[in-house]
Order: sequence, then C-alpha cells, then structure tokens
Amino acid sequence: MAEHAYRELRARIIDLRLPPGTALDEDGLRGELGVGRTPMREAVKRLEAERMVQVYPRRGTIVTEVSLLDLRAISDARRVMEAYAARTAAGRLGEADRARFADLLERIPAAAQVPPAQAMAFDREVHQVIWAVMRNPYLEDTLGHYFDVALRLWNYVLDRIPPMHANVAEHADLLHAILDGDGETAGRLAEEHVTHFETLVRASL
Repeated sequence: MAEHAYRELRARIIDLRLPPGTALDEDGLRGELGVGRTPMREAVKRLEAERMVQVYPRRGTIVTEVSLLDLRAISDARRVMEAYAARTAAGRLGEADRARFADLLERIPAAAQVPPAQAMAFDREVHQVIWAVMRNPYLEDTLGHYFDVALRLWNYVLDRIPPMHANVAEHADLLHAILDGDGETAGRLAEEHVTHFETLVRASL
C-alpha cells in the first residue's frame, strides 16, 4: 500500500495534478487512495528524500517549488549520466538492440511533428532503449528518476515552450552514433541533448 501511495503521489507531482506549492491533504488522499496513515507516511518520506515534497512542522507537507537552481542541478547530473549511458551503449549493442534502434529511427520524422506531450513520450522511449543497452539496472533506475524530475520541470512550462521538432530530430544523430559504435560522439551528443532541453526550459521559466 505504501508503494501504491508513493507511485500515485509521485505521478501527480510530476504531471502537475499536484502543482508546486500545493499543501497535501493527507486525510483526503488517504481516503482517495484507500491507504492508511502508515503507508501514507512512508510514501511522503520517500517523496521528501527525492526532494519532491517538503515536510514542515505544524504546516504539513508541501510540494516543492520549481526553480532555476533545480533545473541546473538536475541537468548537471543528467549530462554526466546520459553521456555515460550513450558511450556504454555504443560498446554493448546487440542485434536485437539494433532492431529497436532501427524502429526508433523510422519513427523520428513523425514524432518530430506531434504535440509536445507526445514528443516527450517519444523522447523518454528513446532514452529507455539506450539505458537498457547498458545492462546496468541500478544506473537505469537512477536515470529514470532524473528523467522524471526533469519531466516535472518540463510540464511546468509546457504551455510556454515552442515546438520541439529540432529536439526530437536530434535523436537521429545520437542513435546513429551508437549504432556505429562511436562512443565518444554518442556521449557528446547525449550531453548536448540534455543541454538543449535545459535551455528550452530555462527560457520558459
């Protein structure tokens, strides 16, 4: 039940159903989610450890605000890890992986033309395929977490960002570099991709 409460609250924070600055109505949420006081408390502790909520004595639990400092810190972490993931994937690609990459490459032109929310879903799929090729579930989990906290920032500015055609299209060069076994280029392109995302969000905050 604690896991259920944690995942549901985390999803609502990321997609802004619980916007930054919201005070959690824990009694109401417990009833809505069908969980008791202890599972809710455990879920909140996990979210606090992830810096998604802040617990204040006598004030309750508040969803953390979005800030440029958060954007910079998250992007710095993602640059390092995404570059490592791309470099590693370039050296571990198998035949089944190549088929998945080919499928993604075929879908890029169409994905570059869809609304931002769908474009971001495709972006995540590309990253997940690259992470899987690393064969490192620990780092894969960490990368997924950082992608999610970055996604919350992106959702916060969703109605203010320009079309993401170029951001989606740049996946092609990254995937080709990994397919070619060029880890150095793949790592550089992965870093640049995170930086472009940061620039896009920063301009809209």
